[in-house]
Amino acid sequence: MRSLRAKLSAAFIGIAVLTTALSATFATYTARHTFTQYVERREAATPPGGPPAMRPAPGPARMAPRFGPRERLFAQRIRDAIWGGTAVAAGLGVLVALWLARRIVRPVTFLTRAARAIAAGRPAPPVLVEGRDEIAELGRAFNRMATQLALDEAQRRRLFAGITHELRTPLAVIQGTLEAMLDHVVEPTPDQITGLHSQTLLLRRLITDLRDLSLAQAGQLQLHPETTDVAAIVSDAVEAFAPSFHDRGVAVEVDALQGLPSAEVDPDRVRQIVQNLLDNALRYTPPGGTVRVHLRGQDGEIRLAVADTGRGIGPEDLPHIFEHFYRADRSRARSSGGTGLGLAIVKSLVEAHRGRVIVESTPGAGSTFTVTLPVRSEEAA
Repeated sequence: MRSLRAKLSAAFIGIAVLTTALSATFATYTARHTFTQYVERREAATPPGGPPAMRPAPGPARMAPRFGPRERLFAQRIRDAIWGGTAVAAGLGVLVALWLARRIVRPVTFLTRAARAIAAGRPAPPVLVEGRDEIAELGRAFNRMATQLALDEAQRRRLFAGITHELRTPLAVIQGTLEAMLDHVVEPTPDQITGLHSQTLLLRRLITDLRDLSLAQAGQLQLHPETTDVAAIVSDAVEAFAPSFHDRGVAVEVDALQGLPSAEVDPDRVRQIVQNLLDNALRYTPPGGTVRVHLRGQDGEIRLAVADTGRGIGPEDLPHIFEHFYRADRSRARSSGGTGLGLAIVKSLVEAHRGRVIVESTPGAGSTFTVTLPVRSEEAA
């Protein structure tokens, strides 16, 4: 008997039959004993001239009362009624046991079917959930897990596609240039070597970003918090990006209050956060636009906001903007965006500091990325 349904059915049926049989046996014994006492008392109260059937038996001791036809018929009907009711109760118990076993095992069957689909690499069908008991809660939890697994699988495929695309482009450039040099089609001039060097730097940056991202999401990224002036880091980052803003024709404005509290953060990682946000704003802001950087301190937190006047982010892309290699531009042209890892790294680094990052965007009006960092990290505390 391997089926859970068969085991539950056998257990319920056994309990129902055993309970009704014991109840019937106890009821039969009690009824007979009570009826015997009733007859004995009646015989004892019968006068000497009474009916013969009701007279006491001669002799000093009486082993059992003498039942007449009426008494025997009455006892027989009581016994038949008890065992008839027992048979009906046992039958109903069997039906209820089968119904309960089917009701309990049915969602488990659906869960097993869905789990087998996931194990085979197929999309899991949604589990039918009824009621609010533990089995229903298990079904809801399984549906949430299956949905999350589907999302993770889609993200994994997009991640592999993004890695393949981003690695293939610089490698193709390097390979093509080197083959042209070997065939003496292109001379190894300083400009050609500089181009190869830039492609290798791009590969190195991509690999470093992937490593940092994987470590941050695995909770293994080593932070070195120290008392840091976040305003100075923001000022240095904006100054480093000033030539790029000037070349693109984009204005940058910094609004930072004086006397902001120092924060216990990793200065290198905070600098990386600010640089990624500035780089993202610069890429999506057209010439003549403006990038505004706001820095405030309140309620034991430091809030950094980077706003641009670019084309904004569509509502369908906004929930996925922090995912790996996600770009609203499906063509993934290098001129319209980076590798698609910058914002994912920002989110991972901010969360590593026990902070949070949100984005607000209006298509055609620009986007605002807001990073909130605690003044004192949990490690420092």
